[in-house]
Amino acid sequence: MYPGALLAQEACSYQACTELLLRMRGKLAVLIHSDRDCSNVLPKTGGRVHRELPYKFVCTNLREDELVSGHGGAKLRRAIEVVHEAMQPDLIVVLSTCPTVMIGDNLKHVAKKAARDLGIRVEAEITHGLRPVSPAEVVDTLYCLLARAAQPSGADVRRRVALVGVELRDEERTEMFAQFKTLGLDLHVVLNGSAALDVFLRAADVGLVVHPGPNMLVAYARHAREVWQQATAEVPLPCGVRGCDRFWSAVAESSGYQGDPLAAMAVDREPALAAVEATRKRLFERLGRPLRVAYNIGSVRSFDLRRLALEELGDVPMFEELGAAIALFIQGPQDDDNRQRTAKVLRDLGVDLPFALFRAPNSLQGLITPGEFDVFYGAEFLRDQTSQLNLPLLHHHAEVIGLGYRAVARNLARLEAAVGSSFYRTFAPHRAPGQDADVPRALARPSDILAPAGTAHV
Repeated sequence: MYPGALLAQEACSYQACTELLLRMRGKLAVLIHSDRDCSNVLPKTGGRVHRELPYKFVCTNLREDELVSGHGGAKLRRAIEVVHEAMQPDLIVVLSTCPTVMIGDNLKHVAKKAARDLGIRVEAEITHGLRPVSPAEVVDTLYCLLARAAQPSGADVRRRVALVGVELRDEERTEMFAQFKTLGLDLHVVLNGSAALDVFLRAADVGLVVHPGPNMLVAYARHAREVWQQATAEVPLPCGVRGCDRFWSAVAESSGYQGDPLAAMAVDREPALAAVEATRKRLFERLGRPLRVAYNIGSVRSFDLRRLALEELGDVPMFEELGAAIALFIQGPQDDDNRQRTAKVLRDLGVDLPFALFRAPNSLQGLITPGEFDVFYGAEFLRDQTSQLNLPLLHHHAEVIGLGYRAVARNLARLEAAVGSSFYRTFAPHRAPGQDADVPRALARPSDILAPAGTAHV
């Protein structure tokens, strides 16, 4: 698995791919080479199916006798022909499931031959739940599959860039386009969970691929280098000034930019630096010491590489530049073997921060002493646990913490607001809670409570 896999929740690659593909816009048909029961996982993926064809997901509907007698390949070939004839999709994606993997059906060979014979785009991938994989591997595999369907147009791509795997809000996208332009680059495509199929089919027409790391798009980057001869730049998330500095320095080095990229970003970078210094000063004056942060990962399963980069500690620089003391709280098994594995993963990521494992949300509060931290940076659903510790929570969702220099001041303002939001700090005179014995435990209707003495409720 990729280095950050043990810090994130694992997944069935088949179910995960269907979850990602159901949201993709474009004339895309997904052919599931499977028995009918495995195809029925689709209603469990959640979300609305975006489609521009009569059907987006279809199934070869293998019967038991076909599975055991080796007729799966012939039925898959016929299914590809039927889907092509009936719907004329721009791309047919073929996925496998556990039964077809166990019997050894070579769906990649069948798909490749069908594409050649029919002159259409067909791409296949082995997916199943026999070996759970990290979400980063799922995204990498799927993006690589979609990229294989792209073909170079012959255009001049020397200054064109693909940003792969980073979800962007409108204001972040605007900043990205402007700053790539500052370095003399054209942000040609942005490949993420919101990108339509036609965007992926333009992926071959760039000269540089920029993607988050470490080790999150291994297969895609290899394809870009070996098949399309594209340069690749593995970058940290541009979160906080340090994160942005490292992001643009990596882009500049990979693109051959001759100047100082940080000087070129001065219009946006200088206000961000000033905001960091001012926030550091205010927090120290308020607390009388450096900020103490509990940093939560592993509590949310996601296939958004922006969130997965968080699992690989992509937001840590935002707190480090404030001089904060950081401790990691990782949801996962608490056995000694997992503790050893997690320590090795953190070491491989170049991180030596103190960490603790907690098995379930309700066990988190047993690991933290009230007053030990100033803010909990983590999943929103853990708020009930942190509130029992009188510990403010800052949600690490993308809607709260933005990317880029222009987002720094807003991020820090939300952090400061969270640090000052402790309930008992605001209402300290009324802190003493009642004893459990004083709390009535019987359920009662208002009519029972308010009824005159001796009157029974019917």
